[in-house]
Amino acid sequence: GEYRMWEKVFFVALGGGIGATFRFLLTELANLHGGAFFPYGTILANVIGSFCIGLLFVFFSESANLPPVVKLFFVTGILGGFTTFSTYNMELLTFVQMEAFGKALLYFSTNVVGGFLCCWIGYALGRTLFL
Repeated sequence: GEYRMWEKVFFVALGGGIGATFRFLLTELANLHGGAFFPYGTILANVIGSFCIGLLFVFFSESANLPPVVKLFFVTGILGGFTTFSTYNMELLTFVQMEAFGKALLYFSTNVVGGFLCCWIGYALGRTLFL
């Protein structure tokens, strides 16, 4: 049936809280293992999130019988809360301002190319699993 706006917002907020919590825990774990020197926790969140959205894109396109709030919960909510594009841009800007151009290039290329490759791999896996 048709969902009211507050019901959609509820599922997005619930998923967003879960995704943000996972991102926080991943970042904390990364910081215990060198992530304070180079913010690879953000890279992991972005490439894992990219993989998952590629996978879920196929899953949800083949699962039309699922309620639309399920997609809102997982994609807009969990992945929206888990991926960290605004954090990525601030960390990239910090490297540029520090004139750490090697780190900036590595950080940029790992997030952008790594994220794209993981999205592609997730999509390919989704086509294998769900088609």
